Amino acid sequence: MQRRNFLKTTALGVGSLYAGLPALAHAGDVPKDIKIKSVKGIVFQDGYDRGVYVRVEATDGTVGWGESSANGIRAVQTIINDLLAPQVVGQSPFDTEMLWEQMFWKNVDLGSGGILTYAIAGVDCALWDLKGKLLGVPVHNLIGGKFRDRVPAYAGFRLKGGAVPLPEAIKQAVKLAEKGFKRLKIRAQIREYNINPKNDPCLKYYTAIRKELPDSVDLFLDPNEGYTGYRAIEVGKTLEGMGMKFYESPCPNENLEDLATVVDALTIPVMAGEKCYTRWMVESLIKIGKPDIINTDFIKSGGITEGLKICHVAGLYHKQIVPHNTKPMQGSAATMQILAAIPNCGPMVEYIEADLYKTICSVFDEGIQFQDGDMLLPKGNGLGLVINEKRAKALFGY
Repeated sequence: MQRRNFLKTTALGVGSLYAGLPALAHAGDVPKDIKIKSVKGIVFQDGYDRGVYVRVEATDGTVGWGESSANGIRAVQTIINDLLAPQVVGQSPFDTEMLWEQMFWKNVDLGSGGILTYAIAGVDCALWDLKGKLLGVPVHNLIGGKFRDRVPAYAGFRLKGGAVPLPEAIKQAVKLAEKGFKRLKIRAQIREYNINPKNDPCLKYYTAIRKELPDSVDLFLDPNEGYTGYRAIEVGKTLEGMGMKFYESPCPNENLEDLATVVDALTIPVMAGEKCYTRWMVESLIKIGKPDIINTDFIKSGGITEGLKICHVAGLYHKQIVPHNTKPMQGSAATMQILAAIPNCGPMVEYIEADLYKTICSVFDEGIQFQDGDMLLPKGNGLGLVINEKRAKALFGY
């Protein structure tokens, strides 16, 4: 057969093949000239319940919602409204990759992580929510499909560095176990500025709480980067002997070499990475700190667009992602979309009790659902949850 005839025949065959494939959902219904009409960062604070939500509206009136980390809420809001919004308004909501690069590199002098990536995350997640709604599909369909639709959740409770009385800490743990959570985390909240405290509560609290929980419930510790290497090893070996399964963020992120000594000294998996906000920071963490598991927080780390890259970098080194996740609504919804689609993301996921966030939860028609201790993938389009615009406007005042 002549080359030209072969190509013609092949083209006809390929055309026939595509003729039999279903069209993309709603592809013909999406205006090609649709643009981003407005971007607004909104803060709210009601005691512990505080945060930054991002509302993105398209020119056809469709709205997407995202959430940023709650640290430095006024600074994050300022970056969103004064720096990011002018760069995004007037652009196509489908150009999330280009918009992410633009938001990051045009503002990187603010620092390549922290406040900037918090702000970008809120806008980016809102854009993905908007894209999914415009196309009539959930976000996981746009980033790889559904690898899983439920993930075992672990619930954390706070010690405030030991300020929470032991009976109260035990009560918190037992309550969570009774709700069906099979994995619990002590958030010791020692912090870097109180490193290696003289009156370290962790061993005392862990031992007492462990005795009050059934054997079927795993309990692990997060010192919140409150130890140097030698102290982290000392505590880790003791808890290792008590059957602890995971050890989260034992050392400051600023000393990855110290973290590596802890990883080498223990047999239990060590998690780190909550404060590594980009793919480059995560790669350095893996190469130098050598944690067994990466606990990226996607609403701190640039949102879904950068979160996917972080997952793929971790995958290059055969590392699993167990997301840090302390927001019960839109932050959890964005996290679950990535968990649904990415294979090395999701042997577990963190969850913070919605009871602590009653104000923000009140603007949603329905929250994240659980079954047998697992967090379930939201079923709606976009990020999957539905914000009641009337209640949101009353709360946020936009």
